[in-house]
Amino acid sequence: MSIRLLFILALSLWAAAVQATPSLDLWQAWQLALQRDPIYAAQRANTQANQEQITQARAKLLPSIEAVASAQHNDSRRASRLNQGRNSNLTQWQLRLSQPLLDLNAIAQFERSRYLAGMAVLDLENAKHELALRVTQAYFDVLSAQDTLLSLQAQYNAIEQQLLAAQLAFELGGATITDTYEAQSRLDLLKAQQITAQSFLQNKQNALSRMIGEPVHTLAPLNPNAILPAPEPAQLDAWTTQASLSNLFVAKANLAVQAQRYQLQASQREHTPTVSLEARSGSQSNQGIYGPNSSPRALDSSIAIELSIPLYQGGAISSRIRENASVLQQRHLEQENARRQAIESTQNHFSNVTAGLLQIQALEAAAQSSSASVQANQTAYEVGVRINIDVLNAQQQHYETQRALAQARYQALIQGLALKKAAGQLQDSDLDQLNQLLLSTP
Repeated sequence: MSIRLLFILALSLWAAAVQATPSLDLWQAWQLALQRDPIYAAQRANTQANQEQITQARAKLLPSIEAVASAQHNDSRRASRLNQGRNSNLTQWQLRLSQPLLDLNAIAQFERSRYLAGMAVLDLENAKHELALRVTQAYFDVLSAQDTLLSLQAQYNAIEQQLLAAQLAFELGGATITDTYEAQSRLDLLKAQQITAQSFLQNKQNALSRMIGEPVHTLAPLNPNAILPAPEPAQLDAWTTQASLSNLFVAKANLAVQAQRYQLQASQREHTPTVSLEARSGSQSNQGIYGPNSSPRALDSSIAIELSIPLYQGGAISSRIRENASVLQQRHLEQENARRQAIESTQNHFSNVTAGLLQIQALEAAAQSSSASVQANQTAYEVGVRINIDVLNAQQQHYETQRALAQARYQALIQGLALKKAAGQLQDSDLDQLNQLLLSTP
């Protein structure tokens, strides 16, 4: 009895804290996660880093300037007489300018960098979609855990009333002690289930808290009367066609093919000549220790067009061409695999949504039937037609059906988001529409 009282007290304190704390809805959780989720933030930093590839590749087509300065001390001595020698200091500086005029390899690498940067942008967009699914899943996991805990408490209260009825019937001689034992055993089992459910709820709250960066107390629940949206359009072919064109993994695979084509082109162009403009300007001095030399100090400048033709590098260029040609074939196969995976994923999620909506209809009917069954069995028990175990079984079936119905509703909504993600159609507005299905609480 003490365990039960402690649990009821803990549940009451939790309920009081929930009522005193402003509720968090799905849209608010999503906005917090966009700002604070470390996984998404890491991908954002990675995308920003990858954008620098364009600047770095462009730099190989732009002028480069460097300044060189040196100071040198010379000590020359005769081999026969080491005490006789000549010392001198040499200082010089030079500015060098190099401007590529024709470098086909660098041009191909620059084009490739643009596709690589585009792939990084798609990675960030995919991370955003993944975050939307993770937040939604975590949000509904908390609601589901809360539903389970409250359902177990309601079931506990109902069985407790049945236990009192069985005890009274036994005292009056209308039932055996077996009815009391059966009801008591159900209560003992529910105590253990409630403790497990409380721990499970805390774990799910921690998972959501990790994404939004703050403790989770109470969430806006799903409206039990909300009409869950069906896939629009209702044709599977329309979804699969869209997925083969707009799925983010397919789009990334397409960019990977283009990037590898330019990589192959860059390897092939390693055989081509390069032309650059080279300009130099500098000066040097030769100052002896015992006085200046006779040569005047001058500023030397030069400008030239330099032509470089690679003739032979031990077969390395040909090897890189063969390597990148094979990688290009690999990218084509990965592109086809991404397209097939997008279609398969879309088909699975479409099936899950449609089947989930049908399951919800069946569970709604089952919930009504189980509720009527509980009432009928309780009435029959009171008049002596049914026994206690019949009432207990009917109650258990009723609450299990309620929990299954709530879980099916959550999963149908999650699968709907996953379907849009697979088709490349997931938007922020989809979470806002989903948020409209929740009950607004103060």
